[in-house]
Amino acid sequence: MISQLVNSGYTNMTELIKLVVPMIWAYVDDVKSWFDDSFWMRFAPFPEVWVASSYKGSSGEITTMSYIGHHQRNQQTWLETMYTASKRYKVNFTGIAVTGWSRYDHMLSLCEFIPTSIPSLAYSLQTIEHGRLTDVLNETISQKILGCYQMPLWERSTFATFIACKFPGHEMYEMMHQYDSIMRQHEETMAFVRLFVTDIHLRQNYIHYKRAEESLGRLLSLENQMIHFIDAFQNACLMFFTADIGPEWLQTYLMHTFKEVQQRVNFLDRSLKTQSSWLQRPLPKNTSRIVVKIRNITFNSLIRFSQ
Repeated sequence: MISQLVNSGYTNMTELIKLVVPMIWAYVDDVKSWFDDSFWMRFAPFPEVWVASSYKGSSGEITTMSYIGHHQRNQQTWLETMYTASKRYKVNFTGIAVTGWSRYDHMLSLCEFIPTSIPSLAYSLQTIEHGRLTDVLNETISQKILGCYQMPLWERSTFATFIACKFPGHEMYEMMHQYDSIMRQHEETMAFVRLFVTDIHLRQNYIHYKRAEESLGRLLSLENQMIHFIDAFQNACLMFFTADIGPEWLQTYLMHTFKEVQQRVNFLDRSLKTQSSWLQRPLPKNTSRIVVKIRNITFNSLIRFSQ
């Protein structure tokens, strides 16, 4: 905003300095490369300058887990950037606001929960307090502050990992690990099922019997895990949030996937009970030409009327 004022020809910076306390936001991994020298020179005259880092809510609009690595690096490089800017350009930093958005804006879906982000918050605050993490401090945060039986994840692992802890909110944190495990199993299961159950099979009610049995067995196991998770997750949410949060989160992150699994399960169960022979090709409902119409949609600017 200040840059825009300067570029627009605003010259009364002395008056602006008396009225404004700047807050500089940057949630990237490496803040050092985010601002150039001319940027910091603009803030040197201000008696107070704040910066904003993040411990959650900056990894993507649709994100379930605040992995520590990104947020710890954000704090670390902010400290390094502030040190350089204060020494080189005499910027008067007052403090860091460690932010944690729950939505990217009012109209968007929930991102990471506060309880699941406590490990990220702990590492972020300890980084700011001590300036840098050491192996000893890392172990202290993990075991003594968070009460975790193993090191919390800094990045998403290549395989399903379950970490148990004792910090307030650990129930939701552990739920997110269960969710990650279920989604990995979903990817693995559907990679197999989609080889043998495609949209044409659903439309024609037509299936390879042996492959249907194999697919159904895998899908039933996945469906059962999802059903248990849906119930347990909503119970965990009620410990921390109002009753609307659990269903909203599930609608955002799981129910579409769950319905896809149920659709395949219902189809395979029905087909295995009713199909007694293989239809001759070409399949009876598959002879009509596919016609796709082009949409004619125009986007009009939103016009706001003021009274």
